[in-house]
Amino acid sequence: MRIRRIARPGDTDAFGSAEQDIAAASALVREAYEGDYRLEEAYLAEIADVRGRAAAAEVWVAEDPGSGALLGTVTVPRPGTRLHEDTAEDEMDVRLLGVARHARGRGVGERLMLHCVDLARRRGAARLVLHTASQMRAAIRLYERMGFTRIPERECEFVAAGETRRLMAYGIWLDNRV
Repeated sequence: MRIRRIARPGDTDAFGSAEQDIAAASALVREAYEGDYRLEEAYLAEIADVRGRAAAAEVWVAEDPGSGALLGTVTVPRPGTRLHEDTAEDEMDVRLLGVARHARGRGVGERLMLHCVDLARRRGAARLVLHTASQMRAAIRLYERMGFTRIPERECEFVAAGETRRLMAYGIWLDNRV
């Protein structure tokens, strides 16, 4: 499996076609979230807005080297920026990890997260942080297995699709071995 940044219109340093990448990543991440969680359409549309995220951040994908099919995707900020307002200056955050249904159980999510850990280290971040919802049990198991720990002071409850949910925060100090 190959990890690469998706192309954006006008890119000269990324592989692939921007339009094909954006369409494939949009469909993949929407399907990954839509099938597993009860989410409101407005949030699903935000999840699927890879074009908008790629314009302001970096969207990375795991790609099958044989077929070229996208297996998973994750979003990180461009250097010097952040995705979430509670991310500290010495931290890097990550959002919207999604793995295609047919690729689950093959280590795709872990490979993408290890890539994010590596990016954060190379950028000099002290900690990699993220938010996840309490119903995202498979993601929580992955993060905890990798050594991420809860950051309770950054957590809150919210109502979505008529249900009260907990927005959980996790982080990993980058001097830890993953």
